[in-house]
Amino acid sequence: MIVVLVGIALVAVVSTIGDYVWFEYGVEHQVLVGILHGAVLLASVGGVIGASAGRTAAGIPVGAAAGVGGALVYYAIVSAFGRSTNTVAMVVAWAAVWLILAVLDGRVLRPPARRSWAEVMMRGISAAALGGIAFFLMMDALWGRPPAEGRNYLLQFGAWLIAWTPGILA
Repeated sequence: MIVVLVGIALVAVVSTIGDYVWFEYGVEHQVLVGILHGAVLLASVGGVIGASAGRTAAGIPVGAAAGVGGALVYYAIVSAFGRSTNTVAMVVAWAAVWLILAVLDGRVLRPPARRSWAEVMMRGISAAALGGIAFFLMMDALWGRPPAEGRNYLLQFGAWLIAWTPGILA
């Protein structure tokens, strides 16, 4: 359990660094950049999930695949329904990430003791629901209008810590 808790903190660090790069370097929001960001960010999540299965290195590409999948879901929704659906697209993509992670964790990372499809879906739905609520509650802290004095990256880290914890634990 300590490995997972330390891993959650590392994922929050990676997320905060990602935010720093986006905000401080003015990265332009483009599909390819978003997909690459999702792959890198979720690779760290995959590493943590892989560590819980005793397969850290195998978890990294699993996480990257989930990050690409989540980014594609996000961009598909925004492309189909417009930029005004940004928040909905982000929450749906977040849920998709957890479902993808649950399937890949339960069926790929855990041989020969694969999880049943029922357990995979229960974990995925739990992670998507609990993680989705936490993420939604943190969205303003993460991406809302920054204060006049600029972004507080310690606050970003704390918000990411809260956003990632329920899903990873599920």
